[in-house]
Amino acid sequence: MTNTVPNYIIYLASVLVSCIVSMYSVRKVLFITTRNEIYDTPDESRKIKGAKIPSLGGIGIFTGFMVVSAFYMYDNIANWRYVIASIVILFFTGIYDDLANMRPSKKLLAQLLSSGITMYFADVQSAALLQIIGLDIPQWLYLGILTFGCAFFINAFNFIDGIDALACVLAIMYTTTLGFMFVGLHATAAACICFSLTGATAGLLYYNRSPAKIYMGDTGSMLLGFMIFVLSVLLLKLYTGAAIGQLHQFVPTYSGAAIIVLALLTFPVFDALRVFVYRASKGKSPLVADRSHMHYYLIDAGFTHPQSVAIIAAINVLLLALAFAIKGWPIAPAFAALLLFAATSMAVVYGIRRQRRQSI
Repeated sequence: MTNTVPNYIIYLASVLVSCIVSMYSVRKVLFITTRNEIYDTPDESRKIKGAKIPSLGGIGIFTGFMVVSAFYMYDNIANWRYVIASIVILFFTGIYDDLANMRPSKKLLAQLLSSGITMYFADVQSAALLQIIGLDIPQWLYLGILTFGCAFFINAFNFIDGIDALACVLAIMYTTTLGFMFVGLHATAAACICFSLTGATAGLLYYNRSPAKIYMGDTGSMLLGFMIFVLSVLLLKLYTGAAIGQLHQFVPTYSGAAIIVLALLTFPVFDALRVFVYRASKGKSPLVADRSHMHYYLIDAGFTHPQSVAIIAAINVLLLALAFAIKGWPIAPAFAALLLFAATSMAVVYGIRRQRRQSI
């Protein structure tokens, strides 16, 4: 297939077909959940999400992604059957949580299990990554760190799904960027898998835009967080295994690719870590929901859902632009620069929110 059809047609088809399948699936989910009155229960600590809106939109993402990406998982860059097994575990965990509010400890166990299966058996990582990031640790410990990191990012991405369209917009941005990075490495199958995620998420965005008719729910956010992390690690693996002449013309070094990946992960990770520290300082459990995420600060500052999404999207675009500007730096100072930018953005938002509260 890839030998007879131009790659750009395959990429475009991956986006369009997954988007159409996702939109159709979400429409059917809306019909079923509305008819049977299966709605999201608003969280009293936040009260952002309204009543009588279902939260199973992730079924559309799962369906659109799996239908299209299945055509490209024959590629030998990874053992995709293990990735699929992990996705299925997360999918049913998400459905259970969206319908019955699974205990956080059980959900975390499912996330660690899925992450561990992929990191240990799917061959999406490379030992050479240890040398790039300057670590000298045993392989088993490295795989353990990746497993924990994957589970953490699943939760970090889940946290940003708090207002209409935010998680969808950021997922589209992240998967599109990863897709073009794979295109630059001539990894057609991996690029198509990224673009199928892009299209499937866009299909949900049509119904999730403000005012939302359906929410993504854990069914979608855990799948997206998992795949964004896995594809990021896989991208770095391909960089470590490629000859210099095969590397991306715009990001020709391993460290440069790592900086781009860090830029994609910075916002969700920074916001989650900041919230964990804040809750711990107040003597609260890190898993107890509150309004300390950046998107809630923007809402509290008087911005609408679309305005808040636009601001956070702009911050992520600037993070990515900064990463491309400093891709020639060593990884440690580059990561510090990305964190500084994220912290500065958070400080500005916090200041605006504080000023508004004082003026009321």
